[in-house]
Amino acid sequence: MSSFLSVITGFILSGIIVNHLIQAWQQRNWLLQQRFLGHEKEYLALKDLSDEIASLLGARIYHMIRLTLSLRRSSPDQIKNRRIDHDTVVKQWNERLTSFYFRLPLLANYDLAFQLENSIQNSLVAIGSQIDDLLFKKESGKQIENPDVKEIIKGLHKIQGKSINFNKKLLGVVADRRREVYYGLKVQFSLYNLEKFSTWQLFKALFIRDVNSFSIIRPALDHPLPFQRR
Repeated sequence: MSSFLSVITGFILSGIIVNHLIQAWQQRNWLLQQRFLGHEKEYLALKDLSDEIASLLGARIYHMIRLTLSLRRSSPDQIKNRRIDHDTVVKQWNERLTSFYFRLPLLANYDLAFQLENSIQNSLVAIGSQIDDLLFKKESGKQIENPDVKEIIKGLHKIQGKSINFNKKLLGVVADRRREVYYGLKVQFSLYNLEKFSTWQLFKALFIRDVNSFSIIRPALDHPLPFQRR
């Protein structure tokens, strides 16, 4: 009878322990899944931001060029229509600009926000004033000279080059974030991140001649939000 009770007791205790382990495993998997979804949501928000900036910035520069070129030979009605298109895009850009300044540091890094404001937006404002001066001159019945138009177009092409460079950098951040989320984050071996390596990995590093070249890939599930910004 005593043996039977021992078996039953052991069976019950084993069931309790196994059930506890299963619950703990399920809870851990749920937490890891939520962490992954958080990373993925952040990546998708960054991708949407990149698309939005590239689209609006490209549209604004295009309509600035289009309006400027119309000032030499187009009819008053054509200039009026192109000015309406231009003003609409400028309004859309300005309405979103504060949001861009806020979201870039949050989702990407501060350098991109600084570049957008100081290298691109300030140039757009300056050359926009030049276009306004030409429009005022045109409406006053004065002749628009080719050098004036060429100077503005040259400036807009420079801004276009800056915008291409900016978009490339932003797309690079988007590509890195996608790789981190879906394929993992590369962790380089150093004295400052030993806690990210398992005991076995640290033991393995003892037998590597060039330990500075040692690195591991950690999935996004192992990293708390937010990602470390570059």
